[in-house]
Amino acid sequence: MGKVLRLSYLVLFLLLLSACLETSIVDEVALIRIVSIDKADEEDYIKVTVNFPTFLEQGEESLLQQGSISATGQTTKGTKILLNRRSQKPLRFGQARVMLFGDELAKEGVEVYLDAMYRDPSVGNRMLIGIVKGNNAGEMLETELGVGELAGVFIPDLIQQNMDLNTIPSANMHEFLFSMYNDGRDPFAPMLKLQGNHVRIIGTALFSDQSYHSEIGLDESFILKTITSVTKQAIKQFEVKDEEGQSVYIVIEKLNSQLNKQVDKSGESPLFRFHIHIDGEMQDHSGDFNFDEPETVDNYEQKIEEKLKLQTLDMLERFRDQGIDPVGIGELYRSTTRDWNPTLWKEEIYSTANFEVNVSINIVQSGAIE
Repeated sequence: MGKVLRLSYLVLFLLLLSACLETSIVDEVALIRIVSIDKADEEDYIKVTVNFPTFLEQGEESLLQQGSISATGQTTKGTKILLNRRSQKPLRFGQARVMLFGDELAKEGVEVYLDAMYRDPSVGNRMLIGIVKGNNAGEMLETELGVGELAGVFIPDLIQQNMDLNTIPSANMHEFLFSMYNDGRDPFAPMLKLQGNHVRIIGTALFSDQSYHSEIGLDESFILKTITSVTKQAIKQFEVKDEEGQSVYIVIEKLNSQLNKQVDKSGESPLFRFHIHIDGEMQDHSGDFNFDEPETVDNYEQKIEEKLKLQTLDMLERFRDQGIDPVGIGELYRSTTRDWNPTLWKEEIYSTANFEVNVSINIVQSGAIE
């Protein structure tokens, strides 16, 4: 009898708890998929645009369309109130997959906007972050894309699949904030551009603390990916020169990389060593040569190794000279330093850092290409 009574109390307790939960019927709310923030024309104002799916009833069927609403205000929370006043249904941010910033606004800093979103318990911390070339992130959400897709579906999938293919390094809200609040590295995010009615990823936006600093193209984005994390199942086209100085294009698929990085503090300035090993499968190439011959494979492996080495070294030295650290050089130095001083690192040590890069490539299978 006692067990039955305890079980009854437990069921009653669970029912009471479920009654305390806030619930929403999907058909009665607007589930936001993308949020964008731009600088408004008025000084100290921002323009927030949200994109969400809508269903237009046609007889017994419903046609899926996209809805977009914009509002201007001084704060993110205040602008949310204005957006709800203009929406047919209550807006919900729990399904937001991407947050975009116009580059003009991003130059002034994104911390306050990300912080407001991060503190919203309904928003997942894996929401993707992106920077839009030009102050037109909202326009990107309102565009009828030429591919026939809804912007709220196409843009998140575009960013995610490029990260999955390792074309660009990963950057969700959790990773971005971790780097932003880290005194040994700077954050980065995908760089997008609206060209007519097409959305393109053009590279990676680099930050100095919370402010957008500059951008790199897709080739260097791939290198940034390989020296910040392990790369798996990527695809990449390399351009090298043949013996006559003509360009040769080689496509490597199923590309997997391994990274080993060390710091040597025995000299006057710290020396950072990077060793990148890449395995891949050659699937296509231009030029008139036979990749079934071991000598040819070795020759072009060396050409790709040398080019990647020079590109990586140039990029690391450029980041050092610009005073930005998307690679996490400071984090590596801090891991071997007992009395870490972030101010001393940024103002004196980082500018004197030297780099050594070694790249080894192994084309494990060349296939049969005539």
